[in-house]
Amino acid sequence: MRPHILPLAACLLPLLAACSKPAADTTHATMTARTGSVAPADGGLGGTPLGPLLRDEQRARNVQNIVNRQAAKQRAQIAAQTH
Repeated sequence: MRPHILPLAACLLPLLAACSKPAADTTHATMTARTGSVAPADGGLGGTPLGPLLRDEQRARNVQNIVNRQAAKQRAQIAAQTH
């Protein structure tokens, strides 16, 4: 890989993670996180150099989930007002 592409790739990684589709089974992961599971959310890599990137990726997923929920609520409101 060319050296000038690495910074660009590092900037795009969180954006790509935010745009990706959420996993099909997010309810299990959410329930596990809420019940105080023993396993860390980053797969145990929090102390490695990948830790901050993994936290950013998870944060981007969380933001995308919130945006998706808000969009669904807005679509429901619009549908209720137009029908």
